[in-house]
Amino acid sequence: MNLSAPSIMASLRLAGQDFLRRWRSPRMARRDEGHRRLDAFVILLTIATIVTVAINADTWAARAVGGLPEGVRAAFNQITYLGLSGYMFTLSGLALVSALLARGRGRGADFDRACLFLAERASFLIAVLAVSGLASQALKHLFGRARPSLIDMVGPFHFDLMALKSTYASMPSGHSVSAFAMAVSLGWMAPRLRWPLLVLALLIAVSRVVISAHYPSDVIAGAALGAASAIMLRRAFALRGIAFRWTAEGPRLRGAGKVWPALIKASRP
Repeated sequence: MNLSAPSIMASLRLAGQDFLRRWRSPRMARRDEGHRRLDAFVILLTIATIVTVAINADTWAARAVGGLPEGVRAAFNQITYLGLSGYMFTLSGLALVSALLARGRGRGADFDRACLFLAERASFLIAVLAVSGLASQALKHLFGRARPSLIDMVGPFHFDLMALKSTYASMPSGHSVSAFAMAVSLGWMAPRLRWPLLVLALLIAVSRVVISAHYPSDVIAGAALGAASAIMLRRAFALRGIAFRWTAEGPRLRGAGKVWPALIKASRP
C-alpha cells in the first residue's frame, strides 16, 4: 500500500478533479407550480413565526433565564459546545480524506464503491457547513442585532446594520444553524438517528437562549437557515449525482444501506 506524500496528493487531486467535472454537469429538473407555492408558503410561515416569537417571547425569555438554577445554566453551557462547527468540519474532513485514500487498495469493488459513497457524503456535509456558516455570518453582520446581554441598555429590538462587533451578532444563532444543518443532513444518511439528532439540535438551540447568548427568535432563524441550506444543497448535489441521485420522487441517497456493510466486511480478516 503506497501512502507516500506524492501518492496521497495525487489521489486527492484526482478526486477533486472528478468532483469538479461532475459539479459542472448538472442535469435539468424543474419544480412544478405546486412545489413553488409550497416553498413560498414555508418561507412566509417561517418569517411570520420568527416575528411572532420575537414580539411575544424574546423579552420574557431573556429575563426569565436569569432566574434559572445555576446547575441548569451550567449544564446547558456544556451542551452549547456541541453546536460548534469546528469539530464538525474536522470529522467530515477526516472522513472525506480517509475514504478517498482507502479506495483502490485491493479490497474489492464493493469496498471501493462504499468509500466513494462515503467520500461524497462527507463532501456534502462540508458543503452544508460551509454554505450555512457563510450565510449565517453574512446575516449576523447585516442585521447587527444586539445580544440579550445588552437588553437593559438598548432593548430587545436594537439593530445596528452592518455591525462587526460580536455583541451585535445575535441573529441568527450560528450554533443553531450548524446543529440543524447537520441534524437534517445526517438524518438523510442515517434515518434511524434522525429524531435523536433533531432532539440534540433542539437542545443546542435552547442552550443558546439559556446562557443568554441569543433570543428565541434568533435560534428559530438559525434552525430554519441550517435546515434550508441542507435542503437546497441536497437538491444541487442530487442533480449532479453526488451523494444523492435525482428520482421522480426527488433526491434519494446514493448507496443507501451499502456503505457500512461493505466497510465492515472488508475490515474482517
